[in-house]
Amino acid sequence: MSCNSAAGLTGPSATAFGPSPNLRWFSKLPLALLDTIARRRQYRELLELDDRLLEDIGVSRTMVAEARKSSFSDWLGDR
Repeated sequence: MSCNSAAGLTGPSATAFGPSPNLRWFSKLPLALLDTIARRRQYRELLELDDRLLEDIGVSRTMVAEARKSSFSDWLGDR
């Protein structure tokens, strides 16, 4: 009975253990969630302002709503 080395592994066991998954995205998940929460809060606070204050900063209510919609569709991948 021969011992298979890592380089010479063949047969069904070689295909059963494919490459390990890339989990780099997992470390970025908490920051992405915090960013999403912060954005939602900012949009909500902007929409709570009255039209006069929004006009003072050069933003309309429809601009905020459209930015909010496009931001969340980008995050969800609905392009």
